Amino acid sequence: MKKLLIVFTLLMNLSYANETNQTFELTTINDQNISVIITENTIKLEKNNDKVVFLLFFGHNCKPCLKEIPLLKKLMNKKHKDLTLLATDIHGYNKEDLTKFKKEHKINYPLLTREDNKMFIKFIKVKSKWRGALPFLLVLNKKGEVKLAHRGALNLKKFEKIYQIMQK
Repeated sequence: MKKLLIVFTLLMNLSYANETNQTFELTTINDQNISVIITENTIKLEKNNDKVVFLLFFGHNCKPCLKEIPLLKKLMNKKHKDLTLLATDIHGYNKEDLTKFKKEHKINYPLLTREDNKMFIKFIKVKSKWRGALPFLLVLNKKGEVKLAHRGALNLKKFEKIYQIMQK
């Protein structure tokens, strides 16, 4: 029975990863809804057409993730009009705890909880073969094409370089 369950789960994951033209409704801790439209080759945020998108998956108690927060705040303080950053806490803070975390760290970019966005996270995990190492960054160019999947922390210079390359 256990083998059958494992095979069924594997088949479901494979078919789930191969589905295209899906839509996910993400919800930030501020109750902002963000429609994500996925086609075979793109991930597009409906309200962020023609923008570079950083999709960051982090943990609220992950040391490398915590070190990135001040760098990401500096990046967002530069007011790049064609850059969107969405960060999802994978360690499971609820909306209230993540709101406190955002205030405590003075975070200036949208945060999402695992609980409110778990189907999207599952899709990303399967599609990218991400095993859960944090931080995990997906970078989308202005067309919505995934151009970078990076596991591990980055410094500000690397974030800026990635952004500059994606602007072209």
